[in-house]
Parts: sequence; C-alpha cells; structure tokens
Amino acid sequence: MEKIIEQEAVGTPPMSTEAQPIAPAKKPQNNTLSHALQRQENVIGWLYISPMVIGILVFTAIPLIMSIMAMFYNWNGLDSLFESEAVGFKWFESIFGGLDSERYWHAMTNTLIFAIQLPICLVLGFFLAVAMNRDMHGVQAFRVIYYLPGVMSIVAVSIVWQNLFTYGGTLDQLYYSMGGTGDSLHLLDSDFGVAFTVNLLLVWKGVGYSTLMFIAGLQSVSTDQIEAAKIDGANSWTILMKITLPALYPTIFYLFVTGLMGALQMFNEPFILLGGYGTGDNGMTVVSFVYFYKGEKNLGLASVGAWVLAFFIFIITAIQMYVDKRKREAE
Repeated sequence: MEKIIEQEAVGTPPMSTEAQPIAPAKKPQNNTLSHALQRQENVIGWLYISPMVIGILVFTAIPLIMSIMAMFYNWNGLDSLFESEAVGFKWFESIFGGLDSERYWHAMTNTLIFAIQLPICLVLGFFLAVAMNRDMHGVQAFRVIYYLPGVMSIVAVSIVWQNLFTYGGTLDQLYYSMGGTGDSLHLLDSDFGVAFTVNLLLVWKGVGYSTLMFIAGLQSVSTDQIEAAKIDGANSWTILMKITLPALYPTIFYLFVTGLMGALQMFNEPFILLGGYGTGDNGMTVVSFVYFYKGEKNLGLASVGAWVLAFFIFIITAIQMYVDKRKREAE
C-alpha cells in the first residue's frame, strides 16, 4: 500500500496485479518474392551493361594482358603467342641500353619537346579568358571563333598545315615573293622547324579549349572579394594574381593533368604533318615508336615501349596528385 501511494505521488500509475495478456508472436515474413524481384533486377541490369562490359573485356582487358605477356616473347602478331620464342627480358634490354635505346629515348625527347605547347596554351588561354570575361559587344562571337579550331578534324587540320609548311608550299612561295634566297625554308626538315611547327599547330588548335574552360572557371570567382580588394586600393594586376588566379587553381590543375597525359600520348599531329616519322626520326613520338615496331611485326618491343610510357605517365600523374594533396592540406 505504501508503494502504491508513493507511485501516485510521483505521477506514475500503480502496477496492476492482474496478469497482462501476452501478444501473439509475429509470423516470420516471407522474403521469397522480394528476393526473386531483386534477382530479376540484377539480371536486367547486367543485360543493360553487357555491351560495355564485353567491349571493355575485348578491347581493353584482354589486349592489356596480351601486351604484358608479349613483352617476354618474340611475337609477330600473326602466329600464336605461346608458339613464339620466349626471349625473357631481351626487349627491356633493347630499350634500356640496347640496340633500340637511342631511337626510343630520342622519341621520348621529341614527345617532351612537343609538350611545350601545354604551358603556352594555359597562359594564352588564361589571358584570353580574362579579356573575354566581360560584357562587351561581340564577345560571344569571339568565344566561338577561338573555340572553332578545337572542334575541327585533326586529320584535315594537319593536312592543311602540311600544305602550308612543306617544301614548295604556301609559306615557301610567300618567302620567295618577298625576295627570299635559297630553295626553301625547310621548316619540316630541321629539328627546330619540326618542333616549332608542331607546337604552333597544337597551340592554334588547343588554346580555344583552354580559354573556354578558364571562362567557365571565372564565373565562380567571388565578386565580393574583388570589390573588397578594390575598396582597399588593390589594382587590377594585384586582383588578378592574388584573387582570380588562386580561385582558378582547380581549373589549371585539371587542364594541366589532362593536357600532359594527352601530350605524352601524341601521335596524329606530327605523323600526318610530316607524312611519317620525319627526317632522322625528328617527328617520332613514343606512340609512333610503338606504331613503327608494330608495323615491323615486333609486338614484344612495341609492348615494352608502350608500358614504359604508361609507367612514365603514371609517375608524373602521381607526383601531380601528391603536390595537389599537399597544397589542399596546407590550405
């Protein structure tokens, strides 16, 4: 009785001495139907993505595995790989100090020289984007004009440039009309001429894309910071270097990483422009090296050249990602 009185005093109902009815136990839910529907959805999903999976297996995974195996065989690509002669590390030795070492590393040097256009495109694209990121008459037309070379066929563009710079081409005729002496400018014969012409072509074709990306990035720059800096007396150059450029770091990083990966895998532009590998292989890139030995039916050496390039690209990309990570952590 005292406990009941205490419970009533604190506002809790007294416990009933009568037995409480026991709730009936719930029957286990039957999940057979839901499992069947889930399996059906999985099958339908795999059917939808099966063309892509088959494409990846046939055109990516299987060729990668075969190229790794081909590095250790004298395989011509016509006979069965396993019927070919096993040569161990012969093709690695050929590139790293062997018979084909000079040609391969000359091709790698050419590839890096042709990549000079990347920082030029970034700098020109940045300043063009700043110039066109304003409300002025005809700015949309200028944006379209600068981007047009980027959507043109690289084959058609390279053929046009070949007619401009080749022996007896348009530039040679212009040179003669201005009183030039000699038989030709020989721009596509010398090492400097090839490097200059290829980089000029790549800048002309790629600066429009960089400009467009920078214009998109400039839309996200905080106008409040710019206005505050102007109030504090900052000039245009200080605003550009201290506010605008740091805000465009993600765009610069993206363009540099993707642009460098593309530049290291270059093939079409110098090959079409020179009609091959150039005088003394001065237009041969690493991918051209792979293509050359594939044509020579030496898929082992071609595979080693391709994987050395892939490893080189991986190392450079990893360094870029590490630097980017450290920079973000420092912020």
